[in-house]
Amino acid sequence: FEELKRSGKILSWGVSNFDEDDLAEALGVAAAGKIACNQVLYHLKERAIEHSVIPWCEAHGVTVTAYSPFGHSDFPAPKSEGGQALQQIAAAHGASPRQVALAFLTRAPAVVTIPKASSAAHAAENAGAGGLKLSAAEIAQIDKAFPRGREPSHLPML
Repeated sequence: FEELKRSGKILSWGVSNFDEDDLAEALGVAAAGKIACNQVLYHLKERAIEHSVIPWCEAHGVTVTAYSPFGHSDFPAPKSEGGQALQQIAAAHGASPRQVALAFLTRAPAVVTIPKASSAAHAAENAGAGGLKLSAAEIAQIDKAFPRGREPSHLPML
């Protein structure tokens, strides 16, 4: 990858679905500052990366690129406990529940998301999450509705 960078064929490179051990091994091969990103599964119902992947990436300057930030066809239903929490927070901000979810997931500076958008309006809605700032109480409310759980023995992926 570094040869591809030197020859101008790529600007940077990253990895996908690497856990903390995989990242440490890659860092040993590539050296500090070379890994641009780690693309991993991350949504409200799957927060495993918060245990060690996000902290590792923050400590080593690696961007976390969250795929499937709305889940895999299972975004919280409006009448569910989690859906009601998202709706309440969204109403307070004049936002949508999906914007609230994206704001929550990207609350750490090292995390970006790549939500799917099927239309220009949907893409604009997703982008609207960028200006949404959640309070500590709102973050705690979402955290309670969607607890991250114990650290798993393996990194979840699709």
